[in-house]
Amino acid sequence: MTYIIIKQPHPLDKIWSAAFDAIDAANDAMDELGDDYTPEDLAKAGDVRTEAILAIMALPARNLSDSIYKLDLAGIDGGTCRDDCDMRAIMNEATDLMDAAISRGTKLVKEVPGLLEGVTL
Repeated sequence: MTYIIIKQPHPLDKIWSAAFDAIDAANDAMDELGDDYTPEDLAKAGDVRTEAILAIMALPARNLSDSIYKLDLAGIDGGTCRDDCDMRAIMNEATDLMDAAISRGTKLVKEVPGLLEGVTL
């Protein structure tokens, strides 16, 4: 199956960028704890990371990439999902995004005859 992606700026791009930066900073803080960290240090760094993760979960996904990122942060790859992340809600959001993209694509193809001429599906 072939997809055409028309990249356009999204109104939430700056907010998502700030959220990505917060996750990166939280991960860096966890990595920089070193070998001699105290339980309090670990808890503080963990709280910062949790806050950053929950901020991302609160943002509406702009595209499937955001949904996949949310699933990754929720722990889907690790075998143990976070209790504070609703996997069903993330999957429903991803499904809604796909439905909207398919609907828009179908409408675009109807509005612009020959748009996919020469494209092999």
